[in-house]
Amino acid sequence: MRWSVVRLIAGKELRDLLRDRRTVMLILVLPAVLYPLFGGVALSFAYALKSQPAVVGVVGGDRLPGPGSGLPSLVTGERAADGLDANEDDFGPVVFRPLDGDPAAALREKRADVVLVVAPDFALNLGDTGHKPKLTILHREGDEKAKLAGRRLSGIIRVWEKQLRERRFERAHLPKDFDKVLTVDDPQTDKPKEKRAADELRDTFCRIFPFIVMMWLVAGAIQPAVDMTAGEKERGTMETLLISPAERSEIVAGKFLATTAFSFASMVWNVLWLTAGAVVIERLFDNPIVNFPGVFGCVVLGVPLAMVFSAVGVALGVFAKSTKEGQYYLMPIMLVSMPLAFWSMLPGAELTPGTFWVPVTGPLLLQRRLLTVSGEPIPWEYFGPVLGAQAVWVAAALAFAVRQFHRESVLFRETGPQKRIGLFSRLFRRDAGPVE
Repeated sequence: MRWSVVRLIAGKELRDLLRDRRTVMLILVLPAVLYPLFGGVALSFAYALKSQPAVVGVVGGDRLPGPGSGLPSLVTGERAADGLDANEDDFGPVVFRPLDGDPAAALREKRADVVLVVAPDFALNLGDTGHKPKLTILHREGDEKAKLAGRRLSGIIRVWEKQLRERRFERAHLPKDFDKVLTVDDPQTDKPKEKRAADELRDTFCRIFPFIVMMWLVAGAIQPAVDMTAGEKERGTMETLLISPAERSEIVAGKFLATTAFSFASMVWNVLWLTAGAVVIERLFDNPIVNFPGVFGCVVLGVPLAMVFSAVGVALGVFAKSTKEGQYYLMPIMLVSMPLAFWSMLPGAELTPGTFWVPVTGPLLLQRRLLTVSGEPIPWEYFGPVLGAQAVWVAAALAFAVRQFHRESVLFRETGPQKRIGLFSRLFRRDAGPVE
């Protein structure tokens, strides 16, 4: 194989791709628009949640203990009593409004997001240790705002219940923590709220980052692979390339390198935007979220993934006789890759001798391990097996692509009658010999 010819073909294919405005728009311009747009929408959603109060309709609010009852109050005016709503700064206030009439009608007419019904004997049973007073929370099904209001109301009532229990212990001359039988020292729960939120964002970033890398590698490989194979056959330029002095293996290698370079470049471009957005969020929380060495390792591991997708794309794309047909043939790459990627995102999924050889799952598990900050040592022993397994898949796909380029029935499918047989049977037909 002459590498000078391979480089010449690869350079020609890359120039053609960069001249295609649709490709440039999809790979380069679209991420520059989508990521800021998604960030703006997320900030607008967070601002809307914080600015809009959660309305709680109260039925029988006069039965709740008031300021002169000697018991902690649940409601002060139209707001929860001090210290009950720990999420008010993050999600806005909870407003309590007295409600007359049918609670279901109030929920249906959206006069309240959630309704709190106080039992008629609530005040009587509150001081009776033999009976438990009852509160009922009514929700509006299928409404996200109502669900959030219900969760916040439940949290407020739990804190209020704790205060009532402590007051009861105090009246019985018992310690406030009388019902607490042990002490749990949990560093995670002792972290500040901002630190816990940043840790959750970091864990989410570690899970979705490899998946996004894989998706853009596939998207960056499908379009060039279709254009370099089925597109050239449709434009009539494939014949010119085939009668050139270049060998078929050199043609495949050149197209493979060009597709790999374009796929990898599109992934790097998206990683830059995604990492920049994570850094902005990191500055807002003032806590680390991005593991930059891990991100760099994920980018490096994107090379074998780009090679796998490019090799498979070229092998399947050359079989199509038009761009439209080529897109149909390459869509299964996405459909097969997504379950393999979801496998790597499952809780408890680890890099083991049974998973490192899987085409997509192995590299994504290794990427996820590089991004985590759990303190466990990086499994360096799996780098070689993972890269070796991907090399085997790439070699198999390239060998299949070279075989396709040596078959007249594949390269010139647009001529002559075609038999009605399935795609799998067509790919492995042996009725045509190599082109001399």
